[in-house]
Order: sequence, then structure tokens, then C-alpha cells
Amino acid sequence: MIRTFSSGFRFWMGAGLALALLIACQPAPLLRSASVTPDLLTPNADGRNDVAVIRYALGRNATVSIYFLGADGVPRYFRKEQPRPQGEYEVLFNGVVENRLLPDGRYTWVVEARDAAETARITGTLTVSGSNPQPLQITGFSVSPPEITPNRDGLSDRATINVCVNRPAQLTVYLEGADGLRYPVPRKEVQLRKPGEAGCHVFDYDAGVDRGQEPPPDGTYTVYAVAEDALGLRDVATGTLRIREGGVPRAEILNGKVEFRSDISSGTGDYIPVNLGGFLYFTLTVHNYGSVPIRTSGPPPGTCYDLDQTFNAPRPGRPEGWAEESGAWRVGIDFDTSLRNYPFRWAVGRPEDLEVRIIDGRPYYYLPAGRTAIVTGCIRITYTPPRNPLYFWAGLIHEDVEIAPLNNRVDPHRVLIEGP
Repeated sequence: MIRTFSSGFRFWMGAGLALALLIACQPAPLLRSASVTPDLLTPNADGRNDVAVIRYALGRNATVSIYFLGADGVPRYFRKEQPRPQGEYEVLFNGVVENRLLPDGRYTWVVEARDAAETARITGTLTVSGSNPQPLQITGFSVSPPEITPNRDGLSDRATINVCVNRPAQLTVYLEGADGLRYPVPRKEVQLRKPGEAGCHVFDYDAGVDRGQEPPPDGTYTVYAVAEDALGLRDVATGTLRIREGGVPRAEILNGKVEFRSDISSGTGDYIPVNLGGFLYFTLTVHNYGSVPIRTSGPPPGTCYDLDQTFNAPRPGRPEGWAEESGAWRVGIDFDTSLRNYPFRWAVGRPEDLEVRIIDGRPYYYLPAGRTAIVTGCIRITYTPPRNPLYFWAGLIHEDVEIAPLNNRVDPHRVLIEGP
């Protein structure tokens, strides 16, 4: 059967098809929808209405801006000219724009989309209440000293970084080099304030040397202090710190060898005899095998002690004796019944073996990296100890730091004290 259609029907069918094609060819709306919920924001970190949800949908690819207009008419941008592809979007807003918290008030929010053909906007209102009008600020920041030599010599080994913040915030401090590498600075453990509290906090930087780590390479570093509160507000302070002669000090008694002798024996038998009132002599070599100089202090090699003396005791020409010095290296001699660790101590080299540096008007003495020095000394046997024979041995002491196992109780020798 062949069907025929009237001319009127054909007209309306053609018109409908044309309309459908016209509708299909219309471009989708640039900004299909936008909303901000709820319309009340109380950004005080109490868990209620702390954030608002911004939703919007794009019918086409567009450049999007989201901003807020207050009574002054000045736009405060949350997003500014960000390219976005077609689709639906959702973002949380906590009241922070341009790293500032919106002050209390009534705002017009604007979601704006723009492409080459048009600009579309959808607006609404948002009320902000209970915000903290005080911006987060680092109110104090210092790095002292501006230069450190982290090599455990007890002089300028560490930097103290003070950071003060006007309200509760988490603080992060780090160094950054020209290569972009970051080196964290730990907070000093014992201080009045707890982490996160408002006020001043102290950070202590030893470049890792106290933990046996190699410090960052010598150079000038930027010190960053970053404060961030519960709302995500941030403030940053910067300074500089120079690192020079950084490194882990390393030294040893060469070959673990100590030569002991007395004035009646060369020390080649099973034990070394020494007369009561006689002298026990020693000779050893110190080797600085590290990459940094090691600091030392007297008395000089060749000094003699009585058996009942210590290096702290007053001596001719040195009525105050010698004190332990944090970071200084000394050679020590100890024996079985001594009342303290290594009571007899000497510098790790003669004056001609050492480099002299004047620091704050005072001379300091260093054995340079890679160098060796011979150390000698003697002990006059002024009494017979409860144990006889007994052992004498050497050590290399890094005062107030450590006596490494390698440098402790080195090459013990048995000594017999003879006499009435």
C-alpha cells in the first residue's frame, strides 16, 4: 500500500524538524548554575558552620572567578581567572580570601564564568559572623648567630631561631638552599609554651651534627618560619644563616698503638717495672682523619703529672689548673684504680703542630683535617695503688661530647710498681 501525505502535514513536519535542529545547535549555557550553602558562615573552628560549600556547573570551558563584595564594593577573590573545563564543581570555603579572614558582615558572592563569546555571573548573599578580626601574624623572628660552624668544637656550633606568633598556630621552621633542598629545624624540647600556643617559641639548629649526620654544604641558606592556624591562615618570616666549616669531627689514636716505658724499662716484657718515685712515660700519635679541624686545649705534650694529681689541679704557672672544655679534644691516660675518668690529659699536639685562631679576642688551637701529631707525657709514681701490678691505657676524649669506643681504653699495658 502506498501512503500519501497532504502538503499541510509535510509543512508542519518540516517545521518541527527544523526547530529540533535549531535547538540542538544552540550552545549550552556558559554558567548553568551556582550556589553557596549555608548562607551563614561562622569561621571560628568550633565545628559549626565553619565552612560553606560553593557549587557551580559549566556548560562550556571557561575562565572562572569567585569573589565576595562587601559594603565597600571591593572584590575579595577566592578564585581569580582560573581555567576550568565543562563540568560540575564543588569547593569548600572557610572564610579565608587572599590569606585574610573575611570580617563580619553581609557579602554578595559572585561566581563568574567567561569565554571568548560572553561573560556570565550568578550571585547570592553570604553572612559572616564570629570571625577573628585579628590577622595571623609572626610578630617576632630572629636567627642568632647569623653564621655557624657546626663541627662540634663547642664554638658557634648551633643557631637559635626565635619565632613569636600573635595567636595559636602551628609553626614550621626550615632552611632552604639555592638548590631548593629543605632542612627542617626542630623545636627546642624544653620551653614554657606548648606547640601550637600563641607567644614565642624557640627552635634549635645543630645542622644534624649532634646526631652524627653530615651538615648541609657550606653556604648561605634562607631560614623560613611558617605559621598556620586551624583555618588555614598563614604567615611567613624569612632570614638568612651561613654555614661554614661544617662537618662531623673524626680522630683516632693512630693504629691503636701506645708506647709505654719507664726510666728502668723500655716496656718490651710482660709488664713494665717502675720504681716508686720513678716515671712512667708514653708516646702516641693522634690522627685527624675527618674533614674538619678539631679543637684542643692544654696542657701541652711533655707535661708530667704526679700519680695523685689530675689535670684540673693547680700547677706551676697555671694556678687555676685546666678545666674540661665542651667540644675540645684531649689525649688522656687512665689506670685501674683512678678516682675519675682519664685524670691525666694533654693537648692533641704541640704548639707547632696546631693552627691558632683568634676568636672574640681569645686564641684557640686546632689540629687541621688530615694531619697527625705526636703526643708525649709522663706520670711520676708517688704512691703504690691498692692494686699492683695494674693496667695503664690511653684514650682520646671529645670533652662533653663522647669518648668513642674506638678511642676508649686504647692499648692497655701492665705496670708493676717496685719499691718499699
